Amino acid sequence: MKMPVSKVDHIIQIAREQHFDTILSQAESLATWQNGGDVVEVVVLGQFKAGKSSLINSFLKEPVLSVGVLPVTAVITRLSYGAETKAWIQNLDGQRKEVPLTRLSEFITEKENPENAKQVQLVDIHLPELADFKNIRFIDTPGMGSVFKHNTEVTQNWYKNIGAAIVVISVTQPLSENDIELIRSATQQSPEVYLILSKTDLLQKTELQDVHVFIEKRSREVFGKSFSVFPYSVVKNTRKYRHEVIVEIFKKLSEQAHDTNRRIYNHKLRYVRQLTKSYLEISLKLQNKKEAERATLKDQIIDQQLKLDYVKRELAYIVEDYKSATRKKLEELIIEKYQAKLMEELMDELIKDFDNWKGNLSKVSARYEAWIRESMAKAMLRVEKSEQAGMQQFLDEACGHLNHYLNSFRERLNRNLQKVLGVTLPDDPFEVEIKRMEKANISVSWAFESHIDLLWFLIPMPLFRNTFKKYFLQQIPGEVEKNLHRLVSLLTGNMHQVMDDLHFESVNYVVSELGKIQDLLNSTPAESGQIEKQLVLLESENVTG
Repeated sequence: MKMPVSKVDHIIQIAREQHFDTILSQAESLATWQNGGDVVEVVVLGQFKAGKSSLINSFLKEPVLSVGVLPVTAVITRLSYGAETKAWIQNLDGQRKEVPLTRLSEFITEKENPENAKQVQLVDIHLPELADFKNIRFIDTPGMGSVFKHNTEVTQNWYKNIGAAIVVISVTQPLSENDIELIRSATQQSPEVYLILSKTDLLQKTELQDVHVFIEKRSREVFGKSFSVFPYSVVKNTRKYRHEVIVEIFKKLSEQAHDTNRRIYNHKLRYVRQLTKSYLEISLKLQNKKEAERATLKDQIIDQQLKLDYVKRELAYIVEDYKSATRKKLEELIIEKYQAKLMEELMDELIKDFDNWKGNLSKVSARYEAWIRESMAKAMLRVEKSEQAGMQQFLDEACGHLNHYLNSFRERLNRNLQKVLGVTLPDDPFEVEIKRMEKANISVSWAFESHIDLLWFLIPMPLFRNTFKKYFLQQIPGEVEKNLHRLVSLLTGNMHQVMDDLHFESVNYVVSELGKIQDLLNSTPAESGQIEKQLVLLESENVTG
């Protein structure tokens, strides 16, 4: 399919003449926009544990993508039809190599490629199982925020090139603030946005209907329109749900790939054009303004509540409030809930297992140490997994609070631009997004503080067996308490790191947005006649048609 790139050439020319670097980057990306002919790029977006990878695996009918308790997708993964099963890794330096499918986890998971340390730009997978979707390329993402953080400008530019978008929403927290921001970002990039409601097996039929009505109502309130919502579960009624999604989304996209790609291109073009128009109008308003007048306008637009130092403090207050409450929250989730329960469980297990431990004191104490270490590690992992949702909900609240503040920041900036210059910038949604948390390490004490077990040959075990059994049982409460507190401390540090990352990303966004406005206010605009000519050119059929 030949895209009408001449339409965007005018925008590139304007951006270069006016030194609109932000627009130039987006326009150049649009000029080279390619979808592999009539292949539609279908990006799958969603929050932590929304079920993105599970959804794609369900359509592939095999677990190609890794899924787990913690976020696992580290880099962009593209899946498309191929006569043979093959996979390629493309690094940020442009090198590309084929790898066996069995080794994919080394490159696409956070566990084996933390923070994308292996510098992978993307992974391409060809699968015969996608024979029914030859005109579609599926994209599994680590989430928009982490895509931007883990990768370079190359990956950021790739994101601007996505086609249709599927936003996976979990029924456990339908249409959260983070979901809304994801949908905003998706609708900016594409007119083809679909919502898939995952994990529907957790709800009764009437509950599912209520959630569907809520999503439709909330979508109209926020976006002024509703989206097609498709229920889905990889546990129950999968075949039925899969058929509906194939017929209503994938089949239509595939059969109308040419027209779909044209609509997506024009959608992106309209956004870049509107942004260029806004920038030109700002430049025209600044024409013939003296330096002192510009300084006044700058102070009126970037008022006290938009100044960088003020915004930094506000963001820091938000993050510190959540960080200060983290430990107490974890103590409620973990220590208060599990300490007595784990003590009882482990003591019951020891009583049951101890009679099977044969041998002298040295062997029995070694067996105890191995048992307590293994049992404690399993218990702590079980606790961490069980409370993952609670921890995630707390992090989601922090993330949502930051995103709400950033949204208010954008709205205030736009109001000031409208008030001072009579110009508004097109909606450019941004969201901070939660990254993975490190797993906690478990530690247990030796069976004996001293080397009493070295004196095993002096101690007749048949006489003292119950004594040592009681001794080992007495150790369990201390081990449980110690490791639960250790788990809380480690998870507190891990959650603080996540919040620090969110804070860092939020500040960078504000710096970027203020920098764009300041660059415009500080620049020397072209002659008004040239700006007006460029505005007319943008309005002409040559650009908008």
